[in-house]
Amino acid sequence: MIIVVGSGPSAVAAIIALVEQGQEVMVLDVGARLETDRRVVAERMSTMEPSDWTQDDLNVMEGSRTFGREAVHSKQSFGSSYSFASSSSAIDIRWKGRQGFSHSLALGGLSNVWGAVLLPYRAEDIADWPISLADLIPHYKAVMDFVPCTAVVDGLEELLPSYCSRPAVLEPSAQAAELLDDLEKQGQPLKQQGIHFGRSRLAINASGDLTHRACAYCTLCLSGCPYGLIYSSAQTLAALIETGKVTYHKDHLVEKVQDLGSEVCVSGLDLANGRPFHFQVSRVLIGAGVLPTAKIILNSLQVFDKPVTLKDSQYFIYPLLRFGRVEDVEEERCHTSAQVFLEIDDPRISQYLVHIQIYGFSAFLLRELNRTFLKWPLRIRSFRRQFLGRLMIAQGFLHSEESGRILLTLKKTGEGSSSLDACITKSPSCLATLLRVGMKLLKQAFKIRALPLIPGLKIPLAGSGYHSGGTFPMAKNPVGGETDTLGRLPTMPRVHLVDSSVFPSIPATSITFTVMANAHRIATVAGKLERE
Repeated sequence: MIIVVGSGPSAVAAIIALVEQGQEVMVLDVGARLETDRRVVAERMSTMEPSDWTQDDLNVMEGSRTFGREAVHSKQSFGSSYSFASSSSAIDIRWKGRQGFSHSLALGGLSNVWGAVLLPYRAEDIADWPISLADLIPHYKAVMDFVPCTAVVDGLEELLPSYCSRPAVLEPSAQAAELLDDLEKQGQPLKQQGIHFGRSRLAINASGDLTHRACAYCTLCLSGCPYGLIYSSAQTLAALIETGKVTYHKDHLVEKVQDLGSEVCVSGLDLANGRPFHFQVSRVLIGAGVLPTAKIILNSLQVFDKPVTLKDSQYFIYPLLRFGRVEDVEEERCHTSAQVFLEIDDPRISQYLVHIQIYGFSAFLLRELNRTFLKWPLRIRSFRRQFLGRLMIAQGFLHSEESGRILLTLKKTGEGSSSLDACITKSPSCLATLLRVGMKLLKQAFKIRALPLIPGLKIPLAGSGYHSGGTFPMAKNPVGGETDTLGRLPTMPRVHLVDSSVFPSIPATSITFTVMANAHRIATVAGKLERE
């Protein structure tokens, strides 16, 4: 028997690899779920055409946020924050100063609210890893066997292969189509300037299947898809549980693991009845997410008052104002996830790839604009029409070497209890890099036919983009808090960390695809070790 801790993307990718080898798997998870009243609304909407949805149901799905929540996260799922654990969570994460991000105890983890972006890492950006891109490629392909993808062969394929053999086309919005057309016209000059571009690649089941209808372009992508087309690892886990090959234990908060030599003891708290639980199994794979995993491991090792470093890929936002206006963006039926990807490969800007994903108009964006001074001019019809028809948002990421970090320290809070204290440290080079990115886009404005509004640069706190990891990094010869290439600490040969906790660095391109591929790689080898 092998225990997998968690139900997010890394955990489920590991479970898939183990099940394929005939291993018996037990999943321990807190497994918070969407509130019943919202689930009822989502299920009702899933049986209807968008034109038949009521405004009351739409209001429930879109939800509302208060300003205070913005520091923690900016995206809800079906109007709910259930995917994010509260400050009173049993994990007990305590931020020193402002809070950078929140962890998830939900079924499916943060895949309930992710941007669904599927991009691999580039070999040059993981040169410091003890494994190579060649080690990951078979597992990128394995992930694509069960995760939907909208990739098309375009200018990104040579730089960042999709590894997808069965894509489903998701049509871009009118804004994105015009941007892509302008980029194509300047494709070679842009490439010479180190700017590569293409359509977004998203984990969206755009064409549907036997149980899902095709995308209706209902504009609710950023709120939650009522038709269940945006991939969540909870979907894969549910299918695995139905086969009888996986057992799932909800409300099980893992607090500690102990390697006993031939077995591992897993202990924690059953939140349903408040009682402790203990399991002894042959091997454990932990994919609980970087903050819960850090708490479990530091508590297991009884390492108090000694900080570990959580690396982050800095998240940033530049507003873009297009030269040409698209009419009637507020009425258009389109998907509202990322539309276009730009990759900047220019050593004058950064020695690493800079990833940018571009979004067009959405109701989510309009709500955010109405939280600023723009809410007043947006009431003027002529301004609203001109401005919204030109505005796009460039959301980007930097490599962790040019980003802030977070120090995590386990603290005793009482007899048998502890907290994980988190403190953000800023990068001295981050702002300069981001200004170079902005100037790079500005110099190419006539080719892109879009003007970056550099004064509008937004730099959220480290962790805000949820592209973080590296607390127990893989190393060829691990010492101390380092892990081997199978995510094992030297003192825990039967415990494998499979989430981004083991990444030596965090490149700019989206983290989840590589998290899943690496978890699948580790679990594939772990399953073989069980048969020896």
